[in-house]
Amino acid sequence: YQDDGVDMVVARAEDGEFAVMKRHLPLAAALSMCVVRIKKADQEERIAVFGGFLETKNSKVNVIAPLAELAENIDVARAQAAKKRAEDIDVDRARLALMRALIRLSATKSL
Repeated sequence: YQDDGVDMVVARAEDGEFAVMKRHLPLAAALSMCVVRIKKADQEERIAVFGGFLETKNSKVNVIAPLAELAENIDVARAQAAKKRAEDIDVDRARLALMRALIRLSATKSL
């Protein structure tokens, strides 16, 4: 994504949300999984970013991320289905099953 008329970029770093405006001093930040909001006049572009880094240099903002998706390219039905599957997982039960498997493997010296 590239746009020259951006007024502000808002993102979430490991220690909280921050904003970068035009002519910001150089900055580097580790990003959490977050929505990066790019504001231009009265419009806002949203990008789902899954970790990575944000840097500002020479009045430009660069985001380097392992995965980033423009909001308009996201398959909403697929994301909702993934959310539903994740909500249905019993984390405690899965943790206990993993523990039992690890102990069994350890007992047989297969770990």
